[in-house]
This record gives sequence, structure tokens and C-alpha cells, in this order.
Amino acid sequence: MCMSKDQVPVLSGALRAFEAAGRHQSIKTASSELHVTPASVSGHIRKLERQLGHRLFERHHRRISLTAAGEMLLGAVTAGLSHFQRTIMHLSGSERPTRLVISVDPDFAGLWLVPRLAEFHAFLPNTLVEIRAEKGANSQHGRRIDCAIQYAEAGSEQKDAEILFRSRLFPVCAPGLMKMRPLRSPEDLRHHTLLHDRSIAEWQDYLQGCSKTVNVDVRLGVVFSETALCLDAAARGQGVAIGDDFLAAMHLSEGRLVRPCDSTRYSKNAYYFIVPKRGAKHPAVTVFRNWLFQSIRRLRRKQRVLRHGDR
Repeated sequence: MCMSKDQVPVLSGALRAFEAAGRHQSIKTASSELHVTPASVSGHIRKLERQLGHRLFERHHRRISLTAAGEMLLGAVTAGLSHFQRTIMHLSGSERPTRLVISVDPDFAGLWLVPRLAEFHAFLPNTLVEIRAEKGANSQHGRRIDCAIQYAEAGSEQKDAEILFRSRLFPVCAPGLMKMRPLRSPEDLRHHTLLHDRSIAEWQDYLQGCSKTVNVDVRLGVVFSETALCLDAAARGQGVAIGDDFLAAMHLSEGRLVRPCDSTRYSKNAYYFIVPKRGAKHPAVTVFRNWLFQSIRRLRRKQRVLRHGDR
């Protein structure tokens, strides 16, 4: 059945509530952002589902997740918002290029953002993008920063922030390393050098989650201050590192790294997207944010397809 133009839900109501709920995967957080009650957000979503004839969310205990139809609609709404914002910038902007200053965690910048810059810049061709690779939640304070992507403990209070993603962790190594020495189970790690990212904590948590009987001394190995250095050492066959489904994705897709074990653990930390008050009205920030979250969702969908295909 075709939907007439006057039946298409307006962005100020149902689609706005859906977009916020889908982005946050939370009715409560969406209601807080939109300054309405959770019941109002839920009502808008139910109305939209009835109108479209598709369920957009799976309802779980204290959380929601997008269905395939919900993923499809959210992608379309996000793309539409980006296009709308670009048009507004074009019509209202001057001939002078817009400047967008982004403070980014160095690991995220080098391993995820920089390889995708051409794609993003296509959305903002008349914008001078300045990327400042710097660590710490306070890096955006005290100078002109329009938005930031920073690494912090998951669930911690982050001012003017929303969670971007929380990684799944798993061992990674060079393909040739497994041919030299067996690596079929966590117990086999005792025959390999452990490569640590910033501290021994991730290896410690991973092995404790696998089995209490695994006899591997996590205090040994090499500790790197940067994820990029740790993954590069692993790709060169120097040992086994803890990788994740985002920052190690490029090495894995290119075959420089492989996953010797299937078991995964969620990281205790997460990446946050932060917009200080002074950057909230910057039109390029909205375009960047929409592109960023859409790219993360697209990668998540691709990873789900690959995992299901491996079964």
C-alpha cells in the first residue's frame, strides 16, 4: 500500500522521537534529550510502527534494540538530516569556508577516523576540518573545540556527551604466528609474548573471563602507550595483542591480523562523542555527528552479517 504525502510522519514528531531513541538505543535517554516524557517517545514510536506496518524496535528488559526495519529507517532518517543540514549551510553560509575543530583520541583518529576522511569530507566540501589528536576528557576545555571523541570508562558521567560505541575485545595476531606455535585456546598463550595496550588490565580481564585455571602470567610481555603501536607490533608477528571490533577492523579486513580465538569480552571503556555548548549550534557539528553515528551503525551491521555467515 502506498503512503500519501500527508501520511508521511513529520520530523518534529514521530520521526524525531524515533531518531533519538534509535541513536541512543534508549527511550529514557531520548526523552531526556527531547525534553519530553518517556511515555511520549514510546507513543510516537508505536504510532510510527502502526503507520509503517513494521516493528522498529525489539523491546528487552530496560533496553531496546533496532530491528532490521528500524536499522533501515534510521539510516534513511540520518542521511536525510545530513542532507538537510548541508543545504541549510549552503543557503545561509558565506563564501568563506566553515572551520570545524575536532579533538580526537589519537588511537581513534589514526585507526578509524583518518582512513574514512575522504568519505566524511564529501559531506562537507566547503569546510576546513582541523583534527587535534589528544588524549583526555579535558582536552576540549580551554580552547576552541567544536566537538570531541574521547575514551573513558563506560557508564561514567560525561558532560555534554553521548556514547559512540563500546568495543568487543578478543586476541589478535599475525597469520604466520599461529603456524610457528599453536594458538588454539587461551592456555596456548603461555607460549607467546603478550602485547599490552596501555596496561595489563585488558589481558587480565579477558583471561579471567575465559577460565580461572588458565596459567598465563599477564605481568610479562610488552606494554605500549598507543593502541596503534600495539596492533602494529602484533601485525609484525611480535606477539599476541588484545584487539577490538573497531580499532582493529582495518588490520583484520586487510589480513594483517587474524582472530585465533572466538571468545569475546566487552571493554570496560567506551568512546564518547562530546559537544561543548559552544559547538552545539555549529551546523557542521550536526553533519559530522550524523555521518559518524551512521558509519558506526553500518560497521555494526556488517560485523553482524560476517559473524552470522561464519556459523
